Parts: sequence; structure tokens; C-alpha cells
Amino acid sequence: MKIYLAGSIFYYGDLLRNLEWAKKIRDAIPGVDLYSPVENTEFNGVEGKKKFGDSQIIADGDNKRLNNTDILIACIDGDIIPAGTSAEIGKFHEKIERGDHKYIIGICTDNRQCYLTHSEAKDLGGSSSLGEQQYSYQNLYVTGLIKQAGVLVSNIDDAIDFIKKVEHEFEIEEKQILYMDENVTIFRDGTHTFKNK
Repeated sequence: MKIYLAGSIFYYGDLLRNLEWAKKIRDAIPGVDLYSPVENTEFNGVEGKKKFGDSQIIADGDNKRLNNTDILIACIDGDIIPAGTSAEIGKFHEKIERGDHKYIIGICTDNRQCYLTHSEAKDLGGSSSLGEQQYSYQNLYVTGLIKQAGVLVSNIDDAIDFIKKVEHEFEIEEKQILYMDENVTIFRDGTHTFKNK
């Protein structure tokens, strides 16, 4: 099973979160093939950021990994969902709509979620004047794409629980695949599928 860990990667807190989550996933699911962009030192990390990678190189590298991923875990924290993460969610959702067997797990750890902190006082205060709303907001289109293709959770442990519920589906698929590359998948029964470019 292949997993892609998406989310903001440019700040120290992002680095710590991504490293912690990658470790938790690997500890919980032995043998998982996990890609976390912060671990790609070719373009990330102190030395990687000194190199020039144009937009097409970055897109090609991420797409190559996304195209061969079973589960996209997307951290959508922040006042605005990171642009790259939103694009990865959209691309992945499109693959699922076209019939690929994949899942998206969105993680929103924001402690201002209305379902956690709802109160009459916050409702009254938030509606009293412009700019006083006390709850977090996530773009509903992106949230909807996540929920259509998987699940939205509030922590990495719930994400891992979801992975464990569906991982057997990918083990069965892997046993049925005889050969796979970027253009074609050939199954043991002789059937095949061509991938669109």
C-alpha cells in the first residue's frame, strides 16, 4: 500500500508535524510505502532548498508519486488550505471519480471547530459584529471532495484507524497485479488497463 502525506511543508512546525505523523504511520503499518515531501531532500530541507527546481519539475515529481498512491493523507490546517495540498486533493479526487480505487483522508486539527466548541455565548458574540466569528472555517468545496472520497478526521490516530480498515483492499489488489508501470497495469487473469496521460 502506498500513501502520500500532503500538507504545508515550509515552516518548522510543519516539519515537526510531518515527521511525527510519518513515524506514527510507519510504526502502525509495517511495510507501508509512505512518501512525505519533507523527506525528499532533493528539493526540501536546507540543502535541497538551495537547488533550483522549476514548476514543471516539481509538478512532475509530485504527480509521479500521486499517480501511484493508494491513499492521500492531506493536512488541511491553517486559515487557508495550502494551495499545493488543495491541488493534490483535486487531482486525487479526479482519479477516484474516473474509477481508480483510492481514498483521501483529510486531517483538520484546528481546535476552533464548531462541533467541538459550540456555545450560545460564542454564537451571540460572533454574530454581534463583523470579524468576531469564533469558529474555524475550511473551504467547503475541498472538504466536500475529501468526504466524497474518504473521510475527514481531527487527528493522525483516527487517520491510521481508517487506513487499517481499508488496507486489506489494497493487499488483495496487489496480489492480483502481474505487472504495472506508468502506462499499463496487467492483471493475473490477463486483463489490462491503460492509464491516461
